[in-house]
Amino acid sequence: MKYTKTVLSNGLTIIEIPSKDAESVVVDIFVRTGSRSETPKENGISHFLEHFLFKGTKKYPSALAISQLIDSIGGEMNANTGKEHTQYFIKAKSSYMPLLFEILTDMLQYPLLDKEELEREKGVIVEEINMYQDMPMAQVENVLEGAMWPKESLGMDIAGSKKTVTKFTREMFVDYMNRHYQTPNMVIGISGKYNRKQLQALIKQYWSKQPKRRFHVHDKVKDKQSRSRVAIQYKDTEQAHLVFGFKAFDYEDKRNNTASILSAILGGGMSSRLFSEVRERRGLAYYIRASVGNYDGTGVFGISSGVQVAKINEAIKVIVDEIRKIRDLSVDAKELKKAKEYIKGKSTLMLEDNQARLDWFLEQTAFHKKIETPQQFFDAIDKITAKDVQKVARDIFKAKNLTLAVIGPYKSDKQFKKLLKL
Repeated sequence: MKYTKTVLSNGLTIIEIPSKDAESVVVDIFVRTGSRSETPKENGISHFLEHFLFKGTKKYPSALAISQLIDSIGGEMNANTGKEHTQYFIKAKSSYMPLLFEILTDMLQYPLLDKEELEREKGVIVEEINMYQDMPMAQVENVLEGAMWPKESLGMDIAGSKKTVTKFTREMFVDYMNRHYQTPNMVIGISGKYNRKQLQALIKQYWSKQPKRRFHVHDKVKDKQSRSRVAIQYKDTEQAHLVFGFKAFDYEDKRNNTASILSAILGGGMSSRLFSEVRERRGLAYYIRASVGNYDGTGVFGISSGVQVAKINEAIKVIVDEIRKIRDLSVDAKELKKAKEYIKGKSTLMLEDNQARLDWFLEQTAFHKKIETPQQFFDAIDKITAKDVQKVARDIFKAKNLTLAVIGPYKSDKQFKKLLKL
């Protein structure tokens, strides 16, 4: 999979992933800022801004003007916000690439940030917060992160709180954009079918003269965890939701690929150890899965599940047993090979989509010193040994790295603390 990376004199990075067999194109503007870059008073402003920039620009003065234009060409427009990024993208027939580029550029360079729209959108964001709070499967992740990184921006909810978002002013958004939406902190990505000379002309027209300015860098992680933690959020539910969160590795750590294999073995599919033991053999849960996430300076290895309220202790015991087992006993060759093929197969299927290809290279460009192509990733996966997996399991699965978050009809954490003996 070929790519081209260009850095302009003003610090703006351009990443291109051409695809000859595609008939569509994706244009994406990726900003290396998210909830981790916020102050406590600003909590939720990155996510709010993601909504706000679609509400009107200098050339397209309303949300309706933008959406009607995208609908008129059968395009798809969206955005998302994370702890360390915000991205805006539009996908359409390849011939519309100049229009997509122009719309996204206008959104970021000339947003109206209308005060009336701001007040209206506050109600929308509050309802979104309400929605997620009514979804324990999603909310338990926020409980976990708040407990893993207490009193740090990394532990704050991406959506913010009703208290913070209702107090946002236009001036706060202008200040936030001035601190973060600067060319050295941004990546423009294009994937699919497009005319490269036309693209270069658009970049020169819209972005080459933008000034190079300093941008704010988020604080480093300060939390020094020394023992396991438990965070409980009481909710009268029919199903309990839990997440084991282990402090893991940052973007550049060489152990990340091995951690991905560890995740696949434990909870990467319907034949994984946790799925087989917790759901299939014992019927304790509807869903159970493992995942790996990376941040600047830290990371998280997560095991999440929705379990029977009355049998949560049994489910936790089984999960802890499986953690001990993979830490203490070497994985056999057959299971290791299956995990490798699972990862490569899932990645290959995902990368059939232009947007997914672009996301791969955007993340590599934004957060890694060197871009790793999918094939290089596959080659690295193939070299990992059973000994490597066991060593990484021992690095991760320590009591001092563990935080357990639970949402359900429980008022005390005592019953759970007794079970967390690794």
